[in-house]
Amino acid sequence: MQATIGTTNERRAGLTFTSWNVKGLNEPIKRGKVLAHLKALSSDIIFLQETHLKNNSHSRLKCRWVGQVYHSNFSAKTRGTAILVRKGIPFLHKTTIADKEGRYVMVMGEINSTSVTLLNIYGPNIDNPSFFKRVLALIPDISHTNLVIGGDLICVLDQYLDRSSTWRTPTSYSSEFLNTYIKNSNLFDIWRIANPTGREYSFYSHVHNVYTRIDYFLLDARLLPYTCNVRYHDIIISDHSPLTFSLRLSDI
Repeated sequence: MQATIGTTNERRAGLTFTSWNVKGLNEPIKRGKVLAHLKALSSDIIFLQETHLKNNSHSRLKCRWVGQVYHSNFSAKTRGTAILVRKGIPFLHKTTIADKEGRYVMVMGEINSTSVTLLNIYGPNIDNPSFFKRVLALIPDISHTNLVIGGDLICVLDQYLDRSSTWRTPTSYSSEFLNTYIKNSNLFDIWRIANPTGREYSFYSHVHNVYTRIDYFLLDARLLPYTCNVRYHDIIISDHSPLTFSLRLSDI
């Protein structure tokens, strides 16, 4: 059976998830702009990559509308991931697994008594499938939870559709591993499900003069009927595009 998600003209219902590589949040003016843009996107649950914040600095991400912050950080002002939850979202936190290298944070809990596992990944900038194998092995049995994986994987899943360059590079080992894992775990790249042959990019590399789609949300198949309005937004403030979608958890 072909996987499908909700249509984009559905009324906004449920929660808006946003993933965004923000490329540093230490500078107060930029941090304010990022938080304002996230609010303008009606973000409820937010996956941030490259926060560049140290351990005691993530409290700066709390503001009038952000109520909960879960994070991982690195020893230097690089890397860093965070999951933010808007105030008023009935998220009951249970467990956090935070990477000491600042490349992922996984949060488990409940929203309105519905079990959720949120995994935010900032992938390595080298071809390293063992990293993804190690991180994804941390995920609990998804038959007992609703899994949302988001982040900047720094990895093109489709060499033809997800790159602007006509010069095709060999498929990376990370891409091979991730595509196999996604298939075997019954996960779906929700933007690709909504746009089977579409071309849209989330990052521009000035060094290589190429656009790529390397920012994703991956969901287990059970969530697809409750998902809609998936889209990439304009590249502003950072050099990555924010990715958003809506999920009607209350209908599950």
